[in-house]
Amino acid sequence: MLTLVNNTDANDDIVPEAHGLYRLHLKPNTQMAIENKPVFGANITLHSSILKHDNFVATPDNILGWLDHCGLSHFAVKAETDNAKNEDTSAFLPSQFLNAEGGVLRVTAPTRIYLISKTPTVINKRGLCLFTPVK
Repeated sequence: MLTLVNNTDANDDIVPEAHGLYRLHLKPNTQMAIENKPVFGANITLHSSILKHDNFVATPDNILGWLDHCGLSHFAVKAETDNAKNEDTSAFLPSQFLNAEGGVLRVTAPTRIYLISKTPTVINKRGLCLFTPVK
């Protein structure tokens, strides 16, 4: 994310915020369902209500979905860059941002989520969302 920084009276400097922007991917061969309750046989069931909005803020109280016994291992989180030439291959642990206690998928802290895909095929290809922790 970018923010304006006021070092002088002219407020025209834009610098990246410390918390950054991340992309949430599903690992290959992950079976996914979209429903309002857990689906037997799916590795990940996304709650259907999260796909109704293009962007929103999720809190640790919100249920984003449900996971099988493998938990967060179905996800990959990478830093999102806006410069295609500068390939940032930084990878982060999903547990830095997500919680799967009791098989229920939640965020660990308030998080702004920007959906980039809403169908299982596109989610598997492009990732589910871009997200950034909210202070």
